[in-house]
Amino acid sequence: MARASASSKSAAPRRLPRGRHALAPDDVLRDQRERLIGAVPGVVAARGYGAMSVADIVKAAAVSRNAFYENFADKEECFAVAHDVGHERLFAIVSQPCEAGGTIEDRVGASLTAGLAALAGEPELARMIFVEAPAAGEKIALRYHEWLRRYGTLLRAAADGLPPEARPEPEIESVIAGGIASRIAGEILEGRARGLPELIVPVQEYALAFYATGEPAAKTSPVARSQRRTAA
Repeated sequence: MARASASSKSAAPRRLPRGRHALAPDDVLRDQRERLIGAVPGVVAARGYGAMSVADIVKAAAVSRNAFYENFADKEECFAVAHDVGHERLFAIVSQPCEAGGTIEDRVGASLTAGLAALAGEPELARMIFVEAPAAGEKIALRYHEWLRRYGTLLRAAADGLPPEARPEPEIESVIAGGIASRIAGEILEGRARGLPELIVPVQEYALAFYATGEPAAKTSPVARSQRRTAA
């Protein structure tokens, strides 16, 4: 499948004013770092991690090559930071519903709905963190799997109130998160990143299959409930 074309990229990066300006050196460096990090998802979606170069990132970020090396040692470090920033954003989105009220079905459904919608809205970011990162070398793959472990802990928060015998062992939580991530990656590779919200029912069913909730996920997911109300 062809990668995204340059025309599908996000808006051009914000540029610092030419000539003399009032920004302190630290502010300039911070601005350049943010632009470099922000440029990575679009570049890696278009080129792939293996083919992506420092020159590609610099061009997309509209900064100098010197500025790149003032912030990062190489493309691996830049990608690793962008990968972590992407997961931090997604984690913040999916974590809040897991600690809200309602049943485990409500919490998991709301978390997945919010996360899938966010990824569908930023397909380049979704590709970077779920497709490119696992294959970007051992160091980044280890960071990726650490994030799966962190996502797994959210299931523990969502299952608050369930008796211990109704929950899987803690080590299974990251396995559940990995299964969800694999399904997301498959959809992205098939060119269906924009349609990720359509996965809510099967993905929620998959996650809740590991818990003794007594209620099938398809009957309780936000999408299913909305469909039933519409039909009524």
